Parts: sequence; structure tokens; C-alpha cells
Amino acid sequence: MRRFWLASILACSLGACSNDPNRLYGSVSDIYSLDFSRVQIFRVSDQVSIEYQRVSGQSIQAKVAKLTVVVGDLANLAGNDVDLTEIVGGLPRGTLQRVESTTTDFPLQVGLVHFNQEPVAGTNLSGSFHTTLADPAGRTLNGDFQATVVTP
Repeated sequence: MRRFWLASILACSLGACSNDPNRLYGSVSDIYSLDFSRVQIFRVSDQVSIEYQRVSGQSIQAKVAKLTVVVGDLANLAGNDVDLTEIVGGLPRGTLQRVESTTTDFPLQVGLVHFNQEPVAGTNLSGSFHTTLADPAGRTLNGDFQATVVTP
């Protein structure tokens, strides 16, 4: 019994008991830092952008990851997986970038995003994404998100 409590305390101290619904993880962390301060979700026309931002005060220092998904032609997004590599209008449905002093595009080999609710301005949207990158080849970048959808 004592071991169980010790293991529970250790697990919580290592972050397993974190209540933060926003996180980034994957093997791309061997190359790039995935530390961020907040998540912002934007709905602009037929696109949803999920930004994992590193901020200082009110200034955005970097967009550690920015996932943009074309959703205008899709119905009933809540609870469904969306293939980010599907071609829409000659381009992939989803793009993944890192924006610091320059922009790094991460072409996707495989990718899915899951929205728990419809991405409508003013609503609290949660979900997750899972990707395998074509460049850097075979690296993964995954994330969980929850924030209020805004229109800029």
C-alpha cells in the first residue's frame, strides 16, 4: 500500500495529474522546443487555426505550432476525425507550421485532427491532432487543445 501512494505522489509530481487541456508532444521535440504559454483558436472564413503561442507580456514571441485546417466544405465536424492530408482545391486540407523569426513548414505524411465541438466563433472548442511529418521525415508532432474560438 505504501508503494502505491509513493507511486501516485511521484506520478502527480511528474505532471501526470496536470489539469491543463493544452499540450504539445512528439519526437519533433528532439529538434524544436515545444514550450508554449497559451493556445488561441481562430475561425476565419472556411478555416480554423489552432496556435500554440509563446508570449511575453502581451507580445507573441513565437507560434510554436500553428495548425490550419480548411473546414468550409465539411459538415458535422463535432466528434469526427478530419484527414489533414486530403487534397482540397489542389492543396492539403491541413498545414502545420512553426513561426519564430522565420516560418518552418512541416509537410504532413499522415495527419488527423479531432474536434469535440463545432468550431464556431464564441464557443469553447477542444480536441486533438496527431501527425507524422514528411520533413523532418518520420518525426511526430501531436497536440491537445481547448480554447474559445475567436474571429480576428
